[in-house]
Amino acid sequence: MSATPESPDFRAWLAQRDDRELANLLRARQDVVLPLPPGITPLAARLQLRSSVGRALRTLTALELATLEATANLGGELAPVTETDIVNEVRPATGADPEQVEAALARLRELALCYGPADGMRVAGEAMASLPQDWQLLDDAPTPIDPAMIEDLPSPQRAILDTLLNSGGVGRTKHAAVDADPALPVPQLINAGLLLRVDAGTVRLPRRVRAVLRGRDVTRRPLIPSARVLGQTRTDDRARDRADHAGAGSGLEVARHLRQLIELLGEHPTPLLKEGGVGVRAVASLARALTVEEAEIHRLVSLGVAAGLLGRGEPVPLPADDEGSDYLSPTLAADEWLDLDLATRWLTMLSGWLDSPWAPWLVGTRDEKRQPVRLLGDAMKRPHLAEQRRLVLNRFTLVADGVDVTDEQMRDDLFFTHPIAATLLPEDTLTAVVDEARWIGALSRGTATSVLRALLDPTADALAVAEEVTPGTVERVIPQGDMTIMAPGPLPRALQTELDLIGELESAGLASVYRVTEASVRRALDTGRTAEEIRTWLADHTLGEVPQSITYLIADVARRHGTLRGGPALSYLRCDEPSLLAEAARTPAAERVALRVIAPTVAVAQAPLVQVIAALREAGFQPVAEDATGAALDIRPKPARLPAPDIPSRSPQKLDESRISAAVAAIRRADGAKEAGAAVTGPDTQTTLALLQAAARGGRTVTVGFVDKHGRAVHRTVTPLTVTGGQVDALDEVTGQVQRFMLHRITEVLLG
Repeated sequence: MSATPESPDFRAWLAQRDDRELANLLRARQDVVLPLPPGITPLAARLQLRSSVGRALRTLTALELATLEATANLGGELAPVTETDIVNEVRPATGADPEQVEAALARLRELALCYGPADGMRVAGEAMASLPQDWQLLDDAPTPIDPAMIEDLPSPQRAILDTLLNSGGVGRTKHAAVDADPALPVPQLINAGLLLRVDAGTVRLPRRVRAVLRGRDVTRRPLIPSARVLGQTRTDDRARDRADHAGAGSGLEVARHLRQLIELLGEHPTPLLKEGGVGVRAVASLARALTVEEAEIHRLVSLGVAAGLLGRGEPVPLPADDEGSDYLSPTLAADEWLDLDLATRWLTMLSGWLDSPWAPWLVGTRDEKRQPVRLLGDAMKRPHLAEQRRLVLNRFTLVADGVDVTDEQMRDDLFFTHPIAATLLPEDTLTAVVDEARWIGALSRGTATSVLRALLDPTADALAVAEEVTPGTVERVIPQGDMTIMAPGPLPRALQTELDLIGELESAGLASVYRVTEASVRRALDTGRTAEEIRTWLADHTLGEVPQSITYLIADVARRHGTLRGGPALSYLRCDEPSLLAEAARTPAAERVALRVIAPTVAVAQAPLVQVIAALREAGFQPVAEDATGAALDIRPKPARLPAPDIPSRSPQKLDESRISAAVAAIRRADGAKEAGAAVTGPDTQTTLALLQAAARGGRTVTVGFVDKHGRAVHRTVTPLTVTGGQVDALDEVTGQVQRFMLHRITEVLLG
């Protein structure tokens, strides 16, 4: 095959770069450096790989992409264009100054997306083809597009738009002429600005119409730096402190719920569905147990898995009713996390959330196969979500400390600095990321907290910042006569555990309120605490004196609690009241554990003590366990745990300057006389494809040589319309008919 584009050779232009320019190029496109390219020719090939070009395009601003688009619109993919023409094309469309356009062109040259001298600029191969589908920044519609215009179209007109959308955006029709009947659908669409007339027989969908049909945002976003709304502002120390305080409160509330979830799953691991997700009933059960919304469970489970605190597998020990499924259970890392101070606990959650691939807001929606998305199912995992999350949150850190950023300002800046990523980012993802950031304390409304700034800054000590903004723990609580206990601040884990046993949480937050009830006191006694131990603990951790109302309640419950005493034998029960023991032995629960009275005050059972105690409590009795000396035992089962996962670091790897210098030296050494004098090989299929795509975008006529189904070599002069799926649809200039060519049958492409 032989493709002959009218352009200077990209490899020759690359070879003319000096060492400084080559080093800048490698520094900007580090994916082409390793392994070291053995010369200019391999480097040129790597620079034109679609994957590498796509990565370079994602680093461009909106103005730089608009400049690249304008260069291609002028024919820069097929023939050289002047820098002056490019500037004149970009300025009216964007409002940019000539210096800004020239800076954008310099950036495109630096990335090797454009090349050549000022009077002969060219677009590098694969640059336009690597852009997202239907990509276009520069408006081509004569009038603004209102989505309602498309929604209210008659069926024939809407069918035409949908057909063009699914066939490449360009179509042939005999009704595109200026003198066509205005009552026909195509002329009506042209007059409404919903179609563009290319010539008397060709129409094209404008950019904004394609966006509306695909359900994308058509809001006009800034294309020039002067339109940016985020920049240097004055620090507001008071607003920063308020944001840090509010963020810490939100983060510690999430930590409290996550701690409760870990403790709950440690006692009762949740069985998973066959595909590894969490079922709807299991989510509802967890939500009821924690008294939170199901959406909160989606977030907490996703966060716990991302931070390595929860996992899926076979926990140790297995649940008593195990049926062979995998379980959602805490990991060994959860025990370490529970013992950490509050600042480190919050920082661990934030770090896990930033790198999390889970999208909990998708739970309950439908995937591509119209199946419901389950919690921890494959459909809610998004590999690029961590990168998108950091991209969005970075917008809030571009202003000075304490300065609020509105969601609209964030969107405008995101579109200008990373337009491709912004275009591909679904609106529900963008909204959910910001909502979750406020939920976990990374944002306070529109203000970035100091901890978020530290996490996104690789040079900052995030732990030191978290310790500074996180409130300290308190060692004393305030019991009150109305049976409540107020904790004036966050509590250490040991105190928190005891208070969770003694009281029922009524009001959560940095300062919390618990209510002491008969059930909560009984719960503490069930774990082996005595009434005296509970009273002593309260006295040791109370500011002032413990109200008599609380001590009386503890004593009253204790008198009726623990009258049945059990011990390991396979087990026994003893009771000072023979009638109560006899009553217990007559219950159905006693039959299940084979309990029988062997003396007026002693009974034995053919089941472990844990099962005997549990069965009698279900029957309404209040037994406690004891050891050989009569001391109370805590027989709660050991929490289930999974091995701690190995979470790899997601920090981007950057090449140092010594590696860049070594790469330049290696390229120069390999680029010797043999390579300099080597003959240029004929273009391959990729080159042919790029040339046809460029001709289709530019409306250029080409001569296509191909082999027909009879094996004969044939040439046709055509204008390519669409190039997709390994086939080319083109308008035959002789017959006026649209012909289809298979790419693998094309032998050469010559520009007309």
